[in-house]
Amino acid sequence: MKGLAWVVWRQHRTVLLIGAALTAALAAYIVYQRFELVGFQREHGIAECERGQGVCHGKRVVYGDGDERPNALGEALMRLYDDYRSPLLDTGRLLLALPLLVGTFLGAPLLARELESGTYKLAWAQSVSPRRWLAAKLALPAVFTLLVSATLTALYGWWWHPGYRDFGDLAWNTAVPFLTAGPAAVALALLALLLGATIGLLVRRTLPAMVAALAATAGVMYVLDLSRLRAALWPVRTVTSRVLRGNGSAFDQVPRGGHVLADGFLTESGERLSPGTCGGEPVRNCSAGHVVERFVDYHPSSHFWPMQWVQAGICLAAAAALAAFCVWWVGRSARAVTA
Repeated sequence: MKGLAWVVWRQHRTVLLIGAALTAALAAYIVYQRFELVGFQREHGIAECERGQGVCHGKRVVYGDGDERPNALGEALMRLYDDYRSPLLDTGRLLLALPLLVGTFLGAPLLARELESGTYKLAWAQSVSPRRWLAAKLALPAVFTLLVSATLTALYGWWWHPGYRDFGDLAWNTAVPFLTAGPAAVALALLALLLGATIGLLVRRTLPAMVAALAATAGVMYVLDLSRLRAALWPVRTVTSRVLRGNGSAFDQVPRGGHVLADGFLTESGERLSPGTCGGEPVRNCSAGHVVERFVDYHPSSHFWPMQWVQAGICLAAAAALAAFCVWWVGRSARAVTA
């Protein structure tokens, strides 16, 4: 590294080195836990079996109900849940904080510190254009953010995949792993960096910028989570059943692992009614009200990757827009300073 890139490294090396050390430690922990999980599954013959099902590789699973004692498969699946779920879930929750940490401790001080102290004027006075200064300030942290987030999310997805069938609260449609095990998490981390940098550029004071970046990043994550839960990222699938066949038949058509977003009743005209419309006597009440079908909207598990890439695209587009805004703002500020 030479010139301005070296200066940027010197300014931020403490944060970058600490981040690299923590990333290496967490990566080693994930690799260790993944081998422990897979080794336990293979040792007890429960790989690719799903907890809660009555059969595992053609053999009956007994968990112990009433006077019946659990068999070896049942005990192994219960122990798998008790011993290996918490590390996987807790690590996923830790990774959920990665965009918050990036936006607050890396993005916000990136420009705010120099603007607050006035050292940016020295760089501009040494034949370094404001836009080149901005590019150098953003490039190294952006590369670092992409490398860290890509490494950790890839490893976490590798760890999550062998055990997700056994841990219901780690299903594909939950925040962990959706925001911790795919390209959406990488793009979100980059967006958090640019969001923090933009706030620092506008606020021009380090501590207020860090607080604002934390709140703004949390808000972005909340909105993205809502869009995932409300079918805004990818078209849902809908199954229907005739009312006279009973209330539950539409749900029977939802494949295992499907994420149900809405259900209710359809009239002859296609109008949607809430699930409570038919009361406790669905056949008589619904028929009298011209309700003919029950519907269920859902996402199958195969929508995980399309939704991942759509959310990643949204985050990358927003990050690009923020970067363009920063370029415009710095150019505008430079003209004001030299005027």
